[in-house]
Amino acid sequence: MKTTRRRLLGYGVALLPLTGMGLASGEGQASPAEVSTCPSDFLRMSRLLTGSSELDSGLAPRVWQALMAKDAGFAAHYWQLSDALSARSVTSWADYVASDLREQATIHAIAVALVGAWYLGRVGPMLPRSETGTPAFITYEGALMWRSTRDVTVIPSYARGGPGFWAEAPLSLATD
Repeated sequence: MKTTRRRLLGYGVALLPLTGMGLASGEGQASPAEVSTCPSDFLRMSRLLTGSSELDSGLAPRVWQALMAKDAGFAAHYWQLSDALSARSVTSWADYVASDLREQATIHAIAVALVGAWYLGRVGPMLPRSETGTPAFITYEGALMWRSTRDVTVIPSYARGGPGFWAEAPLSLATD
C-alpha cells in the first residue's frame, strides 16, 4: 500500500487526541469534570451570601463557569470559603457579617466575587474600548442589581421603546 500525503495527514489527525491524553493526566491536576462542574452547594452558598432566595438555579452553572474563567484558583478558594462557613455555622448573611470571615482577605475576596457575579451579571471589570480583558458575561436582565427597583425601573437596553423612542416626549410631559 502506497503512503500518500492524504493518508499521512489522516493518520496524524487520528493520533492528535492521543497526544493530548498524556498532557491531561498530570499528577495533582484536577480533572476537567471536577473544575467545570458547578458544586451541588453553590446555589445554596450563593443564596446565603447574596441574601436572595430568588436566585435563578439555571444561572448557577453560568456564574460558576464565569468565576472559574476569570480566576484559575477560584475553585480552591471557594472550598476554603465553604469550609469556613460550615466551621462557623454561618447560615445567613447576618451570620457572615457577625463572623470574623470578612477580616480574612482571601475568603472575603471570594465571597465578594461570588456576590458581585450575581449582582452585576458579569465577572471582571468593564473596560472602555477594550478587546482584551473583557468581562465574562452571565446575564443582563437576570442580574440582581435590577431587583431593588424593578417595580419602577425599566431595565435599560439599546431600544427599550423602539427605534427613535427618545424623540417623542413622554406622555407624562406632553402638552397641547
